[in-house]
Formats: sequence, C-alpha cells, structure tokens
Amino acid sequence: MRALLIASSFLFACSSALEGPATLVDASTIDTATPATDASNPMIDATADSAPDAGKGCFEKTGVWGVCETTTACAMLGNHTSTPGLCQGAEQCCAPTPRVSDNPPIPIGYKLMTQAAVTPAMTTWAVAILHDPVTYPMFSVTTQTFGAQLVLARVEWHPPDFQNSIVHRGVTLYVPI
Repeated sequence: MRALLIASSFLFACSSALEGPATLVDASTIDTATPATDASNPMIDATADSAPDAGKGCFEKTGVWGVCETTTACAMLGNHTSTPGLCQGAEQCCAPTPRVSDNPPIPIGYKLMTQAAVTPAMTTWAVAILHDPVTYPMFSVTTQTFGAQLVLARVEWHPPDFQNSIVHRGVTLYVPI
C-alpha cells in the first residue's frame, strides 16, 4: 500500500498517557537549502489533484504545494508562510503554515507504536519515507511487515522538540490494536 495522502532522520520518544512513548521520526536535520527537486521536508496534502495551476505553482521540499507570489501577498492570506528560492524573480513559494492540529486522527484499528518496539529496520524505513516527499506527501500512509509485526507509517506534522524550534514534518509509526 503506497501513498494515500508524508517523515525524518531519527526517532525520538514522546510520552502518551495511554499508550506509552509514541514512535515519531523527526525531520529536524533536513537541509532546507537544497533545490526543490530534492525531496526532504514538510506541509499539507500534496496529492496530484491538489497541485496549483501550472506556471505559478511550487512544490516545497516538505511535500506541500504552494503558489509563487510576493511575500506581501502571502502575508495577507494569513496562516501562510513564504519560502525563498523555489520561484523565479522576487516571488517566493507561499504555502499554508504547518500546524499539528491539522494532523488526521490516529488511523482506525491502530495505536501508536512504543519507542521500545522500534527496530533499526523500522527506523531506516521511516527515514526513507521522510526523505521522499514526492512519493510520500504530507499525511500519506504506507504499511510494511517486519517479521510478524505489521507497521503503518504516516507522514504528519510534529511539534517543536529538542532539535527543532518549529512544527516540522515527521513520520509516526502505528501498530494494529
């Protein structure tokens, strides 16, 4: 099962009162200075049918579609952020500002995977997802079996943490209930 509707460089624990530490992948080490064609960053649903009109659209390394416009026009939209270097001339890529509250609910039939249950192979898989926002845009979901354990990975927004002072793209791992 491939992309439905996006992932980081290493796992970190996040406490959960019901399920124990959640398994998340943090995108804090992604190089934001690389070209837009280098897939490795975060924002909203970037499926093909959400692409902006040809000629004015931009694709952020986060896996989010934006629109090339002036920073003034972007600021007037509210809840949007300008990213330089993805458009021609003085325009910047304007896309919705990421918010953890935009994440969908936990997938039905799954629960957060505990950090203790994560294997090195699962970490490698999650990092590969994180670094491929074209195949795995924000909120995309994929599954893989590790031994007898089915694992679901979803690209979603992660809150600021010890490595990142902003909301950032990450991968969360889930297991069946």
